Amino acid sequence: MSDRDLDRNISELEAMSLSRRRGRWLALCWSCALGCTGGGGSSAASAEEAAVEQIVHDGAKVSVPERSPLRGRLKIEPARTKAVTEVLQVPAQVETDPTTTAKITPPVAGRVVALFVHVGDTVTQGQPLLTLDAPDLVTAQSDYLRAQSTVAQAEKTRSRQQDLKAHGVGSEKDLEQAQTDARLAREDLERASMRLKLLKTDPGQLGKPLTVFAPIPGRIVDAAVAPGELKNDPNVVLMTIADLSRVWLTANVQEKDVRKVKVGEAASATLTAYPGQVLEGRVRSVADVLDPDTRTLKARISIPNEGAQLKPGMFALVTFHGHPIEAVVVPATALVLLGDKTVVFQELAPWTFAPREVVPGTTHDQDVVIVKGLTGGERIVTANAVMLQ
Repeated sequence: MSDRDLDRNISELEAMSLSRRRGRWLALCWSCALGCTGGGGSSAASAEEAAVEQIVHDGAKVSVPERSPLRGRLKIEPARTKAVTEVLQVPAQVETDPTTTAKITPPVAGRVVALFVHVGDTVTQGQPLLTLDAPDLVTAQSDYLRAQSTVAQAEKTRSRQQDLKAHGVGSEKDLEQAQTDARLAREDLERASMRLKLLKTDPGQLGKPLTVFAPIPGRIVDAAVAPGELKNDPNVVLMTIADLSRVWLTANVQEKDVRKVKVGEAASATLTAYPGQVLEGRVRSVADVLDPDTRTLKARISIPNEGAQLKPGMFALVTFHGHPIEAVVVPATALVLLGDKTVVFQELAPWTFAPREVVPGTTHDQDVVIVKGLTGGERIVTANAVMLQ
């Protein structure tokens, strides 16, 4: 026999000896545990049980001998499949509905003369909000009046040329020129009139301040204007009007959970401001683009807001309720943590098991959904599986 074969035989003998010593040590531990809980059982029975190995390791396999008391503690059942509803909870924030929110900007540059509303006020559509002393408005009104005079003069000239042409005095060229001038004058008047309509002002009120009206009904949720201020930037927001009868809850869904959120599904929410109160709604939209910084996707839930209890900026916890799906489930007691892996002990033969790595999912009552690693019907240890380590 070569030295290599001799070393291999010695290693195998040492491994067998270690397995026997481990079995005796487990047997001793079991005998002690049974002795402590047996209410004064006989020492002879404990010694007899201690002489029997509790488990036998054969590589990755684990066997439970026939006389091992562990057989009475283990429970072996097939993995079950059942309909489960995936539930996902994510943080959210109350926001106004963009479709019922209006940001008021100055239609023309000017100085604020009067402010009729303040933050928190309720306004109706068409209600005056503020007035502006705008030089551009005076220019627009003057252009309108000038266009009116030009149209009147052009129409008189056209009528005169038509009369001259009818009596054989005027030329065709002069009539055509008069008709063209009249048409151009009417177009200028229409443009000047349209500009005044956009400013919602009366052409006859020359020199009066420009009044800005509310485009939608709602509440003033923000204002950044005061009488006397000069507003010459058409992009600056003077105030914000929002209809708070219905608000959005914007939830930040992590990338790994995106598949669990779909448009139209039911969702519920709880707010720190109103503990115990559950709000119901449905997912209205799910963003198409992932936030590259937070790796989250925005999902928006439309929620009725009776009495305006929900204030924009409030924090909430949203629960998404998906559709029931068929999934493999096992009792929580079947899962064993080995290092950084979660395993179940699968039955290979009667009282012979092997660990199988699985990926656990959500918990439903006492059951845990197995996302990967196990199929329905496979027999596993469902109780006291940790004793097989």
